[in-house]
Amino acid sequence: MFRTASSVLHILPIAGLYTFLPKYLESQFRLAAHTANMVSGVGGILVMGIGIIISGVFILRVKPNARLVAAWIAFTAVVYAIGMGILMSIGCPMDDFAGLDRANGVFMPECSTCDCNPDKFGPVCGADGRTYFSGCHAGCSSVNMTDGKLTGFGQCSCVPTLDNSTMTEVSIGYCPLQCSNFVWYIVLFSLFVFVHSTSEVGSMLLILRCVDPRDKAMALGLIQFAIGLFGNVPCPIVYGAVVDSACLVWDTACGERGACWLYDADVFRVFFHALERIKVSIYASKLLQNYAEWNEFTENSSVP
Repeated sequence: MFRTASSVLHILPIAGLYTFLPKYLESQFRLAAHTANMVSGVGGILVMGIGIIISGVFILRVKPNARLVAAWIAFTAVVYAIGMGILMSIGCPMDDFAGLDRANGVFMPECSTCDCNPDKFGPVCGADGRTYFSGCHAGCSSVNMTDGKLTGFGQCSCVPTLDNSTMTEVSIGYCPLQCSNFVWYIVLFSLFVFVHSTSEVGSMLLILRCVDPRDKAMALGLIQFAIGLFGNVPCPIVYGAVVDSACLVWDTACGERGACWLYDADVFRVFFHALERIKVSIYASKLLQNYAEWNEFTENSSVP
């Protein structure tokens, strides 16, 4: 029972992490959607696969006893939980958003006298290096078109230039993020994922080692059923609620709330990694609690 609970708690943070990691990278480091998905695949899934293969080869060659394997699984869970705490402090600030009231989750026009629609989020980048909620919030009164496509706005009275003059232009999209923490984040993230993934093979072998040979198929089936029912089903619900709680600007259509346009980077970062850390910590505690139980039948034996 405890091993099954550990397996469920093990899959919850992994499934939630890789489901919402691209969205997190888009929000935290302003990556394009395709770039965020590629980084998630290479820095997460690929690294995890490498860790699983290496750990499998190690167990095949060295043949450690089951007690050592159990201890390593608990150790990797503790390292991963500590890693989530470290990653919680690595992010980028939102100090380049003009007129953002993060306490109330609204953008206030800094100098425009227009009645700007708070539901029409169209970020623009000014010459001052700050991102404005929309062309209206930047005080723009004209549009710039190139080959029939909107490329920016002109005569923006709220955007000062480098020489403090006004009536400048803005471009469509966010301003480039002046933050170099992305490289550190993805390197450390990949490192912690690699360490944690080396427990996958040993975890599966311990399941087979803990039951009677004739019950192995049933044990695997029940654990997979529990993982699917109590792990994969609530995962998007729990993580979706956590992600939504960090939203600052919602898309609204016909009075109905739609997708989130902009997340609070600090809240998103803390909630996202704190949830991972809590679940993995519980998982590690379950493994440590059952370590003595495993010793009863794993002492002086090898993992098959």
